[in-house]
Amino acid sequence: MKNLTRTRSFYLLFAATIGAFVLNSCSEDTTLVEGTEAIQETEKQLVTLAPRTGEPIIIDDLMEDIEISARASNAAGNDRGRFNISLKFLLPPTDRQREVFDQAAARWERIIIKDVPSITGTIPSAFEGFPPAVDGTLDDIVIEVALAPIDGPGGVLGQAGPNFVRTSDFLPISGVMFFDVDDLDFLESLDLFEDVIVHEMGHVLGIGTLWNTADFGFDRTLLLGTATEPYFGGRKANVFWNAEGGTGELPIESMFGPGTAFGHWEESTLNNELMTGFLNLGENPLSRITAGSMKDLGYGAASVGESYDLPKGTPGVDLSTLEEEGASEGLNIAARETLLKPVGFVDTGKK
Repeated sequence: MKNLTRTRSFYLLFAATIGAFVLNSCSEDTTLVEGTEAIQETEKQLVTLAPRTGEPIIIDDLMEDIEISARASNAAGNDRGRFNISLKFLLPPTDRQREVFDQAAARWERIIIKDVPSITGTIPSAFEGFPPAVDGTLDDIVIEVALAPIDGPGGVLGQAGPNFVRTSDFLPISGVMFFDVDDLDFLESLDLFEDVIVHEMGHVLGIGTLWNTADFGFDRTLLLGTATEPYFGGRKANVFWNAEGGTGELPIESMFGPGTAFGHWEESTLNNELMTGFLNLGENPLSRITAGSMKDLGYGAASVGESYDLPKGTPGVDLSTLEEEGASEGLNIAARETLLKPVGFVDTGKK
């Protein structure tokens, strides 16, 4: 599951799950919510995502007949107007797991800094048979997290992605992260547990999952190029790609299967940047390139990043000579990770 000769930690993508309930955010104490005791007694119960096929779910003030409503307000959370990531656990995490998720959220909150309007209403869980992900007021995004058995050590690592997005900016208001708890010790042994969580949280926030949204009726096209030479079209990310030493256009991964291709920066070029499809042993920074891409997505993001070394003159995609290339050998991770797309929309365009 890992190619140590390449100093690559197998990377994973996992998807989300949550449901009952520990609510945990960087600005609030963790609270045990009704339903947790029952789940603790039946930890091996089946945890499954709700069906993700069919027509999108529209959450609108006018849809009283299905008792789902949401409205935007200008109320800031306890973070005094900063962007806030709340974590909602299906099963109570260990102290170490809680610490890692808090640290991961904090790394993203140093990049995404601008508050968005809070939501008051009810948003369904991503999982079958669990209470709503939101039932009240939310500032600014909630991620449902399931740390539960899937298929034992060494198999499926998980899935991750947005669940509901706002209609005003097509950015997520809820998301899911579903990890096989039996693989977490392995990640800890490689000292990559936090990096994995940060990476998957990036997919929940929209990296690789919300780059192109025309099929959903929202005008955003950031993934461009060809099947063999895709590149990221966002202006801000490319400014930092060039500032860090890259030439041409910021390259996106085209290989390693559908779980990796077209959803990450190109590993062979950006190496240990955290949002490539692989994790290196050692440091995996969130660079200014990734920070810039968050602004291109529409977030109020700061132009900051963690220390990152990209050799000057590193070639990206040359638009003047764009042509097909043959595939090269590499580690296929498609069988172990899944990126999830949103299942519905929260109408935040109403006043």
